Amino acid sequence: MAVLLIFFCNTWASEQQIIDSHIHYNWDQAEITTPQDVIRILKKHAVEFAVLASTPTALALQLSELDRKLFFPLFSPYTHELGKQDWYKNEQTWKLAEQGLKNKSYLGIGEIHFMAGFPPKTDNLVFRKLMQLAYEYHAPTLIHVDASNETIFIGICQQHPEIRIQFAHAGGNLLAPHIEKILNTCENVWIDLSARDPWRYDGLTNAQGKLKLDWRELILKFDHRFMIGTDPVWRVTRTQSWDQADDGWNYYDKLMDYHLRWLSDLPPPTRSKLQYQNAKNFYNFEN
Repeated sequence: MAVLLIFFCNTWASEQQIIDSHIHYNWDQAEITTPQDVIRILKKHAVEFAVLASTPTALALQLSELDRKLFFPLFSPYTHELGKQDWYKNEQTWKLAEQGLKNKSYLGIGEIHFMAGFPPKTDNLVFRKLMQLAYEYHAPTLIHVDASNETIFIGICQQHPEIRIQFAHAGGNLLAPHIEKILNTCENVWIDLSARDPWRYDGLTNAQGKLKLDWRELILKFDHRFMIGTDPVWRVTRTQSWDQADDGWNYYDKLMDYHLRWLSDLPPPTRSKLQYQNAKNFYNFEN
């Protein structure tokens, strides 16, 4: 009886463990959400570990310094408020990244955005330098590609097979067949499910909040290579104007509950992998 009790207690504990593999704390969020608010929200949901990228990138350090066990800070190439527009033109970007990785204030690189048909291209000098640093410092890298198919991202992961790459927002523009091609092509890639469904892309789950059949089959097939993330950035949705502060952290409960709902429909071993173990392995996280 005692053995059974220990087993069920351990099982319950593992199901409660959560790693959020994709969060942000950006300048337009900091206008209305304090660092203490972020920490409180994460701990309310029993998040043990969160992968953090900020614009400007220095905000990630301000937040992570308050709780070094809770955050895994990434170096974002967006070093100022409008950094998404010009990061690839500034060679100081990769020099700052090297300094941060060398002194271990940053533990990875990202999020880096590419959009098909718009600059920058993936062969720009600054990006190549950042990927070289990722290789030299064994730094996991978070990459976001907006495109109609997997070609651009596969070009990146094939060129950098020794870098651990996290593909952002599966369930967004790229559908399950695209993601399957990525997983079959690049063994160094893990996938995060942070599409903010059903409020933005609405491609991951059905009306009952369960995974659509093709996503369920893919996740069960590759259940060791998927992670969950909330990506609490609300401005990109249809509900908020560009000139308002980003109140995405006010929706964290809604985002996390959404993920936990479809996770609950998966077999417990798979649920545990997506909710915790895969991200722990990918980021070499030790609690």
